[in-house]
Amino acid sequence: MTKAEALDRVAELAAEDREHRYVAREGDDGWEVVRVPGLAGRTKPTKTTTEARPRPEADDPRESIVDPFRPPI
Repeated sequence: MTKAEALDRVAELAAEDREHRYVAREGDDGWEVVRVPGLAGRTKPTKTTTEARPRPEADDPRESIVDPFRPPI
């Protein structure tokens, strides 16, 4: 099998079988089409992703040691 024939066969198999993934590789006797193990099915997104909004900065809730508006004791 030539490289062009193998690539055509990969395209045919990919159109027929959506559960598996096929690739063409060069073997001892020319090009061959193989099903890739472990990659059964194509992954689909599980959920939509939204960009996180920046959190507003809160005022510092701690009291300062020196308050410029308070008279010294």
